[in-house]
Amino acid sequence: MKNTFFQKTYSVIETSFFLGFTSMFLYIGVLLLKISIGSISIEPLDSFINIFLQYLSIFLHYLKFLTYGILMIPITLLLTEFMIRIRQDNFWNYFKSLYQTRHLRQFLKQEEKSESVISIDDQRSVTKLNPILEQFNQAIDKCLVDVRNKSVIIYIQYPKTQQSQKLLKDMEEHIKEEVSNQNPNYYFSAPNREGNSLWYIGTRR
Repeated sequence: MKNTFFQKTYSVIETSFFLGFTSMFLYIGVLLLKISIGSISIEPLDSFINIFLQYLSIFLHYLKFLTYGILMIPITLLLTEFMIRIRQDNFWNYFKSLYQTRHLRQFLKQEEKSESVISIDDQRSVTKLNPILEQFNQAIDKCLVDVRNKSVIIYIQYPKTQQSQKLLKDMEEHIKEEVSNQNPNYYFSAPNREGNSLWYIGTRR
């Protein structure tokens, strides 16, 4: 089973928007710094301030193009996704896919309860996270739901360790029940594992 275009680009779009907006806020911050420094007038430091402002201007110039370049990646991918949806599917299914992806991740996420462990060396109480739940949640954070007119394709990455895999295995029926409840017009077959991927395929009734 291959990932759909939505599933291939979801993380790229999310990461690119984060980096792009981070770069934009950095640009605004540096620009405000430049304006503030430019309003300072101290005769002995004027030459130094002018040189510093020139370097800031160069930095802002490249930062602006970097921001544009980063933001063009998710915008291009989104426009491509929208064109595919309009021609082959339904535009609004993209937003259903976003919502159901976030909903399923929230549904599957396990609370990482910390355990207090007494250190033998100095008799202190040390807080320790449950590594099984931590590994499980890392895998679950990559699950994706692609809703289409004729089908719903759900991808879940299998955790790496045996204990976290068992946890996911025990949840398979609950997952099927939840996604069926979210998509009552689709019939979901039993999950299919391929390598480190678990797939749920729903077909319209």
